[in-house]
Amino acid sequence: MTTKLTLSVDKKVIQRAKRYAQTHKKSLSEIVTNYLDYLSGKGEELVEIDPEVLEASGHISPDSIPDVKELRYRYLKEKYLNG
Repeated sequence: MTTKLTLSVDKKVIQRAKRYAQTHKKSLSEIVTNYLDYLSGKGEELVEIDPEVLEASGHISPDSIPDVKELRYRYLKEKYLNG
């Protein structure tokens, strides 16, 4: 059974969240439901939370997420200069 929920969220946050949902082919309701399930401890093993969402929630340190540009640079350097 689903129930409507009213939230007050900054307009810019909603816009970014909608773009994120569209990019990941999920509804905003599905993302919020999964996140609330995760927070409440229900189905932590079953619910996949995107690292960007966890970073935004403060559950993981932004320093623990690899810098994609740095990884690409290292890969290309190894490929073309050391290979």
